[in-house]
Amino acid sequence: MKKIIVFFGILLLTNCGYQPIFSGKDSNFLLKEIIFDEDDKISLKIKNKLNYLTSVENYNKIIKLKLKSKKKIDISSKDAKGNALIYKMTINTDFEINSNYEKNKKKSISKNFSYKNISNKFDLKQYEKTIEENLIDAINKDIILILYN
Repeated sequence: MKKIIVFFGILLLTNCGYQPIFSGKDSNFLLKEIIFDEDDKISLKIKNKLNYLTSVENYNKIIKLKLKSKKKIDISSKDAKGNALIYKMTINTDFEINSNYEKNKKKSISKNFSYKNISNKFDLKQYEKTIEENLIDAINKDIILILYN
């Protein structure tokens, strides 16, 4: 009896029809253009993550996206000698959505992360790159949610 229940449980879970919500295949819009400054490396990374939305078929609206991003690293805490103990990385992204159906929308997304200082500066830079990528991924997901709504 137990084997039958497990079998039907596995059968139901494998045939549930799971599909990613924001895969791009079923989007109702096309990102025609993504505009940003040439020296804005954060916006370039966001654009590269949104490129899959520039080749959508069966779309209802066309969207132009203008990005402007800034990264800032602040010292949150210092020790008695004045050495940095904790840093805080903040990435701010302002974007403007131009659509053929709606008025222009201006939005802003800010993500931050606090982390401890590492004595090895090479390891600190590698860790900061990882944090930056994670914050960019979070901003990218928020932009996609806003575009789908």
